[in-house]
Amino acid sequence: MTRRNRFFANALLLTAAALGMRGVGMLFNLYLTARLGAAGLGRFSLVMSVYGFAVTLASAGIGLAVTRVVSEAGETDSAAPRIRRAVRTGLLYSFLTGSSSALLLLLFSAPIGTYLLRDTESIPSLRVLALSLVPLALSAALGGYFTARRRAFSCAVVGVSSQLSRIAMTVLLLHLWSGKGAESACLALVIGCLVSEIVGLLLSWLLYFPDAKRLSRAAAKPEPGRSARSAHSGTQTTQSAGTVSVAETVSRAIIRIAVPIAMTACIRSGLGTLLHLLIPSGLRRSGIGAEEALAAYGTVHGVVLPVLLFPAALLQSAASLLVPEIAAFRASGDKNAVQRWEKRMLGTTLCYAIFVSGIMLCFSEELGALLGGNTETGTYLHTLAALIPVMYLDTVVDAFLKGLDEQVASMRYNILDAAFCVLMAYLLLPALGIRGYCLLLYASEIFNLALSLSKLISVTGLRIPVLRWVVTPAVSVIGAGSLAVWFLRGMADIGITFRFAWVGLFVHILVTGIFYGGFLWVFGKWERREG
Repeated sequence: MTRRNRFFANALLLTAAALGMRGVGMLFNLYLTARLGAAGLGRFSLVMSVYGFAVTLASAGIGLAVTRVVSEAGETDSAAPRIRRAVRTGLLYSFLTGSSSALLLLLFSAPIGTYLLRDTESIPSLRVLALSLVPLALSAALGGYFTARRRAFSCAVVGVSSQLSRIAMTVLLLHLWSGKGAESACLALVIGCLVSEIVGLLLSWLLYFPDAKRLSRAAAKPEPGRSARSAHSGTQTTQSAGTVSVAETVSRAIIRIAVPIAMTACIRSGLGTLLHLLIPSGLRRSGIGAEEALAAYGTVHGVVLPVLLFPAALLQSAASLLVPEIAAFRASGDKNAVQRWEKRMLGTTLCYAIFVSGIMLCFSEELGALLGGNTETGTYLHTLAALIPVMYLDTVVDAFLKGLDEQVASMRYNILDAAFCVLMAYLLLPALGIRGYCLLLYASEIFNLALSLSKLISVTGLRIPVLRWVVTPAVSVIGAGSLAVWFLRGMADIGITFRFAWVGLFVHILVTGIFYGGFLWVFGKWERREG
C-alpha cells in the first residue's frame, strides 16, 4: 500500500471511530443536560477546566514528542533501538509528570474548590480526577507511538473503549445515586473519567506489548556486515558505548520537543482555566443571575460547541496522522512533498468547512430544537456557525506546524491567544453578557489562525488561491442550499413528506451536499479550462 493510500485508509478508520464517539458523546451530553440541567453541566465544566490544566501538566507534550522521534527514526529493523528507547523514555517521562501533577492536584484540591471555584462540593471530584492523571499520561506516550506507526486501529480501539466505559460507569452511578444531590452527580461523572483512563491504559499496553517484543528482537540482531565474532565477543565496550549514545540522543530529542511544549502548554492551559473561571463571573456581572450564567455557559460549552465541532472529527483524524507524515518528509528533506500535502489538505479543509458552516447557518433552528430542545441552542448555533471555517482550518495548520518542528511557535501563538481571551473576557462580558462571549470566540479564533497561518506561509512559501479555496465553495453552498429548498418544496407539492423532523432534516442536508458536490465539480472544470 502506498503512503497516500495508507494515510487515507487510516484517516477513514479514525474518522469512523471519532464520528461514532462524538455522536455518542453528544447524545451523552444531552442526557447529562436533561439529568443535571444546564446549570449542573456548567458546574461540571468548571471542574473540568481545572482538570484540563492538570492534564496538560501530566501529559506535558509527550505524545507529540514520541510521535516525532519515532516517525523520524524510520521503519527498518535498524531503527528498532531508537524506537524502543523513545517509548521507554516517553513512559518514564510521562510517569514522572503524571505523578507530579496528581500530587499537586491532591494537595491543592481544597483551596482550588474553596477559593477558585467557590464550591466546596467540587473538592472530592478534584481528588478523584487526580487519580486519573498517571494512567492518562502513560496512555499519551503510548498513543504517540501508535500515531507514529500509523496504527489507526489501535488508536480507534483505545478511544472507543475508553469512551464507552466512561459513559457506562457514569450512567450506572447516576442511577445508583439518583436524588443524592449535585455533589454525588459530579462525583459520578469524574469516576467515569477515572475508569475510562484506566481502561485506556490497559488496552494501550496490551496493544503495544506485541510490538515491544518485536522491537526487542530487532534491537538484539547484529548490524548488517558485522561478523559474528565482532557482534558477540570482544566489542562489548563498543556496543555499550553505542547503546549509551542512542539512549542519550533519543532522550535529548524527547526532552527537546516535550519540555518547551509542556512549558508553553501549561501557561496556555492556566490562562484557559482562568478564562473559564472568568466567564460565569463576567456573565453574572452583566446583570444575569448565577444559575442563569451557569446555564448559558453550560449550553454553549456542553451542547453548542460539541455540535459545531462534531463534523470536525474527519479533519482532526487526518490532522493527527499528518504530524508523522510531515515529520518524515521534513527528516528526508522532501520540501515538494510537504507543499503538495499542504495544498491538498488546506484546500480540502476549506471546501468541507464552508459546507458545514452553510449547513449550520441554514438549519440552526432545526438542529437547536432537535438537540437542545430550546430556542437558545439554535440561536447560539446560528451565531457561531460562521466561525467553523476558521476553527477547522486552524486545526490542520497546527498539525503542519507540529510536523515541521514549529510546535513551539504554535504553542507561543496559543499563549498569546489565551492571554488575549482573558483580557477580552474581563472587559467585554460585564458589558455585553453572552453576546460579548460570542464576540470573544470570534476574535480569539481569528487571531490564532492569523498567527499560525502567517507562520506556515513564512516556513513553506504557501500561496492561498482565495478564489478556488474560499469564493468557489461559498458560492457553491449558497447555490446548493437554494436548489435543495426548491427541490424539497417540489417533493412536498406532489405529496412526498417526512413523518419525523430529523428524517426531513437529514434528507435536506443530504440533497444540499449532492448539489454542493455538483457545483464544485462544475466550477473545477471551468477553472481548469480557464487556467
